[in-house]
Amino acid sequence: MNSTVILILASIILLLLIFPLLFFLRKRVELRLENDILYLDYPLSTKKIDLSKELYSWNVQKSYYIRWGMFHAITIRLKNGKRVAVNSLFNQENYDRLYARLSSNFPDQRKSGTEVV
Repeated sequence: MNSTVILILASIILLLLIFPLLFFLRKRVELRLENDILYLDYPLSTKKIDLSKELYSWNVQKSYYIRWGMFHAITIRLKNGKRVAVNSLFNQENYDRLYARLSSNFPDQRKSGTEVV
């Protein structure tokens, strides 16, 4: 009886430690660009987006935060209605690579009224 209670309490404590970690990591994305195919590597899954076929539009937004300062975000809207956002807050290299690829290969899909960075 005593060992069962300890096992249950240890399991609950481990779950309480794992859930915040998964919640924090769910927005962490590594991206790979191979030609016009964008691979989004999340901690628990990978998404493949063919930009030449699935890209509907994209735009750049500037955000100001008191704690973090200013950063930019690229919002990609796909033809199926889903959106993908990549920002420069945590990984500037991902943002720079994606911005360069979208600017050079897909300038027509950029939404008007957004600023150039």
